[in-house]
Amino acid sequence: MRRRTVLAGMALAGLTAAGCSNGGGGGDAGGDVDLSDTEMTASIEFAVWESDFDWDSVIEGFNQKYPNITVQMTKSPFKDFFTRLQTQASGGNLPDAFMMNGPNFQLYASHDKLVSLESVVDEGGLDFANYPEAMGELYTYEDVPYGVPTSYDSIGLWFNQDLFEKAGVELPTDEWAWEDLHDAAKEISDQLEGDGVYGFAGGAYNQELFYNLIFQAGGAVLNEDATKAEYSSSGSRKALQFLRDMVEDGSSPTIQTTADTSPDELFKSGKAAMVYGGSFRVAGYADSAVADAIQVVPLPTGEQRGVVLHGGAVVAHADSENRDAAAAFAVYTGTEEAQQIIGESGASIPAFQGTEQEYIAAHPEYDLAIFPESAEEYGFEYPVSANTQAWLEVESAMIPKILAGDLTVEDGTEQLDEKIDALLAEEAEQ
Repeated sequence: MRRRTVLAGMALAGLTAAGCSNGGGGGDAGGDVDLSDTEMTASIEFAVWESDFDWDSVIEGFNQKYPNITVQMTKSPFKDFFTRLQTQASGGNLPDAFMMNGPNFQLYASHDKLVSLESVVDEGGLDFANYPEAMGELYTYEDVPYGVPTSYDSIGLWFNQDLFEKAGVELPTDEWAWEDLHDAAKEISDQLEGDGVYGFAGGAYNQELFYNLIFQAGGAVLNEDATKAEYSSSGSRKALQFLRDMVEDGSSPTIQTTADTSPDELFKSGKAAMVYGGSFRVAGYADSAVADAIQVVPLPTGEQRGVVLHGGAVVAHADSENRDAAAAFAVYTGTEEAQQIIGESGASIPAFQGTEQEYIAAHPEYDLAIFPESAEEYGFEYPVSANTQAWLEVESAMIPKILAGDLTVEDGTEQLDEKIDALLAEEAEQ
């Protein structure tokens, strides 16, 4: 079994990959955990990034089942969370349980820092059929599940009805295609130029913007086994050209503008009539100056429908002295009971299928049902590899240059593939 070490720029100092076990995981991570003792006594640390999730209520629910496990929660801002986690991993003092996201997951799984949940699945304590397929795949490494999905993100087209009315443009519908989006954005930008309003707030954002367009155009970010980049595929180039065209004709702000002021902020301040926004944006939009004027519909269609799915998971530390307790808590966070609590916060869509109604009901003024519906019907997995962050840094440096016109789409995507392929090849050699 191949193990991957960490590349430059994303090093977890002092970590070495352990040997493989018969169960598909490596070293200590491959061992079984026993969640059957509901009377086990332990004190565990649970590390999360700051969010609107009601984790306190989730912990209370967990203690109804495991009354003798004390869960001490520590919070960090998202921007600092994974830097802190890397430092803890390097020092050998990771929390017993912690939140995880897709771009960082394989890094920890490949270094045997996460508890394998294979035995829990085999014993019926965890069923990934309860979650969107893309979420289960996102937190599986070398056929072994390590993360329990807690919530997921879908993307929709948010629009400002007042700005559409002022510009005399018909409102978006769920039948829109790319051409409809571009035409409406151009008309609104032209009509409301004097007010400093753009029809569409684009930018160089992957999850909320160009990944969706790439999938809709039949392109890809990485090939199926994450060994090659595919930005130079015809579909991927078509998606990037579409965004670049909207920047060039003024339908969308310059890339520098959206770097200085995010599309999200432009939309909330009434300076953009449309934006591709995640399901996790609803709380901020509901508390903004445009709250009463906005609504959401599914993303416009390209060659096909498509929306990129991402979301968080809870994992347990393989080297924890309280591994069983940490794994028990991680598994509980993905139960229907815990997921209903997460949904009630309205912060994001709970991952357990059938609990989405709690999220939808939290803000009945918006048509939030479009998020789980689109995820179920045509969701694509967020692209990751064993060291996603390394090539994301290349992506984030080059995509703005392509969209701004500093590089042609053809030359830019060829260079992008070449740089990312080199990083992926380095991964594979380890």
